[in-house]
Amino acid sequence: MNVRALAASAALLLASPTLIGATPTAAIPSLRSSGTLVVQANVSGSPVNVGGRVALYHKGAMYRLDVLSLGFPGTSGDLSALAATLIGPGGVSMLYDGSNGTLSAWSNANKTYYTETPQRGPGQPAPVAAPNGGAAAGDPLAALAGIAGALRNVQSATIQLVGHTTVNGHPATSLDVQMRRQLPGKPLENYHAQLALADDLGDFPVQITLQSVPATPRDFGGTAKLDLTDIQRDEPADNLFTVPQGYTRVSSLAGVLHMPG
Repeated sequence: MNVRALAASAALLLASPTLIGATPTAAIPSLRSSGTLVVQANVSGSPVNVGGRVALYHKGAMYRLDVLSLGFPGTSGDLSALAATLIGPGGVSMLYDGSNGTLSAWSNANKTYYTETPQRGPGQPAPVAAPNGGAAAGDPLAALAGIAGALRNVQSATIQLVGHTTVNGHPATSLDVQMRRQLPGKPLENYHAQLALADDLGDFPVQITLQSVPATPRDFGGTAKLDLTDIQRDEPADNLFTVPQGYTRVSSLAGVLHMPG
């Protein structure tokens, strides 16, 4: 599953009120939350189910996801123990900066980290940030430019209002998002997301289900569900959104995983 593709669909989703002339809702407040992440994936043609406990923090334009535990539901304890060694003691953390698209990840077990910032194409403007570090507010031209950049390689995208309900104790608006994307020289990617956005938390997603259809049977694809069951308004410390000092940089996300020696 492609993290940047989800970010692109989220950009379309969050900017849609500007496009249709609606009044934007209040900004997502600073908060901390916890819940579960379950992934049903296809890896080289073989099905794999992985699940675990997660914590998610938000402040300004920053998001941090901590994978605290990992296991293979429905399998032997030995396999789940093996899965736990991949993230190691202290888990694995992922950081996303919504102001520039930078993605970072690190492991507290082997003290390694990885980071990348997407390259802007010729003539593509830099993201415009508000003083609080979030997306620019009240500027429809900046919003349109941001959408154009995020969806540059998207063939089609749709957003459908499903309804209004209560999810994990919060009044929520349910949306269905579908997107088809093709990067230069790459096969077509198909994504389908279902989101429950909390009305009382500035449309913060309390539940996300993302389905990725692989281009070929041997490509990576599947379904991931993030379910945040405990959310508290809070002001997380700034140092939660920086890579810890003294960690060694690696060349890929895979290098962050803790491999038993």
